[in-house]
Amino acid sequence: MNDRFHMKKTALVLCAVVAVACQGAMNSPVSPSAVSGGVSALNSDGSNLKATQPLPVFPLFEATNTPATATLIARAGAGRYEPATFSQRFQVSSDDFANIAATGMGSVDASGVARYTVDPALTAGRRYVWRVRAEMGDGVGPWSNVMAFTVAGGTTPVAGPGGSGPRTPDPVPGVRLPLPDMQGVLAQFANAADSCPRGLKYVNNPWQDRVIDAFRQRDTRWGYNGKPTRTAADNNGVPVVAAGDESAYHYSGGPDQGSPDVHLVDMLGGHCGPTPTITWRVFTGEEPGFWTGAGRF
Repeated sequence: MNDRFHMKKTALVLCAVVAVACQGAMNSPVSPSAVSGGVSALNSDGSNLKATQPLPVFPLFEATNTPATATLIARAGAGRYEPATFSQRFQVSSDDFANIAATGMGSVDASGVARYTVDPALTAGRRYVWRVRAEMGDGVGPWSNVMAFTVAGGTTPVAGPGGSGPRTPDPVPGVRLPLPDMQGVLAQFANAADSCPRGLKYVNNPWQDRVIDAFRQRDTRWGYNGKPTRTAADNNGVPVVAAGDESAYHYSGGPDQGSPDVHLVDMLGGHCGPTPTITWRVFTGEEPGFWTGAGRF
């Protein structure tokens, strides 16, 4: 009799436990993975779509002679955690996106490449910046890196082979030309806000290009420092083109390109920092350097 009573009591307790467990399971919150995929979950940059950052491909950074109705090409932003296809919005501006010159959705092909043909046509000779992001409904993904190009035509000067200024004659063998003092010219370019547009220290940039072009109007011996002491590992994986805050002056005879016979000048303090400022620090002989035209001349 007692055995039956205890068995029955035990069975009732187990049923009660199972019922509570089942009820708790029914009231459990939505899984974290489900929440993270919603458009209300903000990413660190303020965007709210779980999409990858698109990768701009063409035109190349700081391309010149670009058509006024250029076709912009990028690797499309896709689902960050699972396959997903999103629309791709392109923006073009001449003033860092305070005003938009052109915007629209690009077409995406089967390989995930997005293309957008600029409309309306851009102004001849003007420099523009552009970017792209993934969108879906009210959800927006992170913007891509900002790229830049200059439209063909107009009166904007474009440096060509040999530059446009005079050139100091070669010295006699074994003699160095003195370093010209260009601090007065450099002072005209105190606004260095676009000296690090991709967060890369060892590629030339729009600010530096303007400075070197102005120097070369005085003497075409001016160019960029190829920075042989740095590699792609020091440059976020991007091959080194030139130090983005330095200039080089070829002081001997022979071809400029590749010559190690250079005066070297550091022109920016705080390069790639929040507030870069112009400076004039000569460091000839302190480290190896060589002259390069950075593919511009």
